[in-house]
Amino acid sequence: MEALAQVYGGSSLTSGVVQAREGDALLVAGPFGLVRARRADGCLLQPEPRDAVLLALLDDGDAWVLSVLRRADACASGELRLPARTRLHTGELSLSADDLRLSGRVVSVRAGLLTLGGRLLLQGFAAVRTLCRDLKERALRRSGRYAALEEEVEDLAHRAAGRVRSEARTSYRLRAERADIRAAEQVDIDGRHIKVG
Repeated sequence: MEALAQVYGGSSLTSGVVQAREGDALLVAGPFGLVRARRADGCLLQPEPRDAVLLALLDDGDAWVLSVLRRADACASGELRLPARTRLHTGELSLSADDLRLSGRVVSVRAGLLTLGGRLLLQGFAAVRTLCRDLKERALRRSGRYAALEEEVEDLAHRAAGRVRSEARTSYRLRAERADIRAAEQVDIDGRHIKVG
């Protein structure tokens, strides 16, 4: 580390070890003694106690931690500190992790094409509002449990299936200005009381 020490007009660049954090300030020990330093904006990884850091000692008395050289615990979780408003711009970005979480008060995703793929998709929302011009779904199996389900179609609702089965535990009601029920072969109506008209 001695080779890192360079002097530029009274300012020095050297290394040290973080002893403690006091709010935004860092206490760093090294060959220069114990100094109070601040994390530079370019030091994205938040220094933790016992981390080895690169330190700039300026001739005006300010001390800045420029980078974390070595974590005290390589397995410990780290925290990236970015400005309050940060924009990342690149041609192509890939995120890979064994466990990836996105959290925010507001999360917006905009894309010309958005593809979601996975073995299992779990959704949990207090409310969902979907606005789209065209929605196409293709699923091998779709199941759900709802306390209440309300659907309103302004124009035409068309559903085609190989087989359709509807079950209601208490009551089933169909109301229409005109109703047309047709079967190519057989229609069964079975009930204890059947009222027509």
